[in-house]
Amino acid sequence: MSRRKPHNHHAGYICELRNPWSGGHTIIYHAAEQGIDSTGGRYAVVCNTHGAIYNTTSMPKARSAMKAPDFCEQCAQLMHPEE
Repeated sequence: MSRRKPHNHHAGYICELRNPWSGGHTIIYHAAEQGIDSTGGRYAVVCNTHGAIYNTTSMPKARSAMKAPDFCEQCAQLMHPEE
């Protein structure tokens, strides 16, 4: 485990980014390997601060969601406080 990538030892881990809005991390996993329902897609993007999960079938969509986690309601409010 590293300080920059503290979740890299988790099952199904692909990558993660520091979430500048919540202070936590947004992580991409292979959903089935992590034990997350993969009905919505092969990849699961997880906001580890608020527990929100976004499933998708493509890595480009997962990376986009990881960079701007609008799928998490609390992060979306932090990102766009005027709305």
